[in-house]
Amino acid sequence: MRQYGIHCTRVCLRRKSLYTYIMKSGFVSIFGKPSVGKSSLMNTILGTKLSIVSPKQQTTWYNILGVLNKKDAQVCFVDTPGYHKVSKSKLNKYLVETALQSLEDVEVVYFVIDQSAYPDAEYEEMFPIVIKLGKPIFLVVNKLDLDTAKRHEMVAAPFVEKLHPTAVFHVSAATGAGVTPLVKATIDAMPVGEPYFDDKTLTSHPIELIVADTVREQLFSRLQDELPYSTAVVTDDITESAKGIRAMVSVYVAKDSQKGMIIGKGGELIATIKDVARKNLVHFLGERVELDVRVKVEKNWNRKLVTMKHFGLAVSKK
Repeated sequence: MRQYGIHCTRVCLRRKSLYTYIMKSGFVSIFGKPSVGKSSLMNTILGTKLSIVSPKQQTTWYNILGVLNKKDAQVCFVDTPGYHKVSKSKLNKYLVETALQSLEDVEVVYFVIDQSAYPDAEYEEMFPIVIKLGKPIFLVVNKLDLDTAKRHEMVAAPFVEKLHPTAVFHVSAATGAGVTPLVKATIDAMPVGEPYFDDKTLTSHPIELIVADTVREQLFSRLQDELPYSTAVVTDDITESAKGIRAMVSVYVAKDSQKGMIIGKGGELIATIKDVARKNLVHFLGERVELDVRVKVEKNWNRKLVTMKHFGLAVSKK
């Protein structure tokens, strides 16, 4: 089974600049609780759907790098799993560790909240983690489009008191409101430096992970309750040719009973998942895609460190 790296780190050396004017470049961590719209915000900033989204919490399982290329700047955004209180679940522990890893070696932190936020116990855990970094903090209050009561300033106030952010932005990832000044301020905060990637790069994510995530998005969209969290999606093989891309994907479930739920009556559900995922990949990749999706049982995979690492989820033993 193919293994691939899933954490976004600065593995790319700075390239020799092709530009004659001053460039600014750096990294931004998009940090916050689940379901505050972090992935949607990055997608809106980039102008394309890179991170998968769903109404369910913890849809994002990896740090996903998205590169914004401007004439005089390159900003590398890291979309993260939502931070939440660590439970005994090995998967939940992995998600928190992954979110915290995104804070390493960045120039700016987006601390993202939404209109329902208040400084609860989890936020009290998050505040010192971000403050001790000594990096500029942009408090980003998302979902402005849902703020019919005009409460966004009141929602932000206690977070401003706790975080002492460099700046506060009220935005809507859904409509794009407020995103332009946020991006401008972010570029202004970047240090002068040559770009980390060429100006055609959108992400450093391997195509194997893009394919797997696109399938996983449909699982989150079409399955109920906890079932999506019991599924792991792995791209077993991928070939590229002049005819397009052919990918073989395995969806692993933790129990025998879950396999039939994903396949659906007469295979209807898995066929729909495969068809929609394939169309989304064609739209994103801009070429023909053949997609083969198989459902397999790996009992209690989300409780076994060895199996989780085999699936690309690197969980520590702490």
